Amino acid sequence: MEQTLPLFPLGTLLFPGSLLSLHIFEERYRLMIGRCLATQQPFGIVLLRRGHEVIEGRRMAIAPEPYDVGTVAVIQEHLRLEDGRYLLQVIGQQRFRIVQIVEQTPYLVAQVKLLSDHVDGQTLAAANELRTTYQRYWERVATITGAEIDVEPLPLEPVKLSYLLADRLQIDPVQKQRWLEANVTERLRSLNKALRTELAILPRGPQRFDPRNMFGSWNSLN
Repeated sequence: MEQTLPLFPLGTLLFPGSLLSLHIFEERYRLMIGRCLATQQPFGIVLLRRGHEVIEGRRMAIAPEPYDVGTVAVIQEHLRLEDGRYLLQVIGQQRFRIVQIVEQTPYLVAQVKLLSDHVDGQTLAAANELRTTYQRYWERVATITGAEIDVEPLPLEPVKLSYLLADRLQIDPVQKQRWLEANVTERLRSLNKALRTELAILPRGPQRFDPRNMFGSWNSLN
């Protein structure tokens, strides 16, 4: 399925099901968000491949060039400030691939193809392996810290599992982009490899260690 979507290139990614807070201050994106709100239309968030995120007021600015795969962003909450800026909270809905850019100014608009994830037996096996590694990771953290760890349960559905961990892992945005572009089975396997690599370098005995370096503030330590 194809549709036309205004694009917001950023230095960060949005995964389906994840939340993102945005401060919209550049004039062209104020215009874009105003139109999206008026028509109840989503927009697309895409990672910058090259170019500048903010062009307004910048000398020798390089026009943004995004990666081909991004995520549809649905506005959940918004606040328009007196000077015209917007504060937004958006949620990722579905991945898309850019077919072609149809407008360059005042902001990028693209014809996009929506992407789906297909689950099979290999996907389920990869999800189970990732859950096992995840459990081992937090068991090791408990040993290192000597703390009781309240670990949030993982989603049972493999696609949701893959997006949640891809969003939570603290890793380079380019690697996250690879996860966004991959099919769900490849994504789960790559996430498992990344987590196993982190597990391998963790100390085995009690030490001072902050697991949020890997997972942000997802899990709480009591």
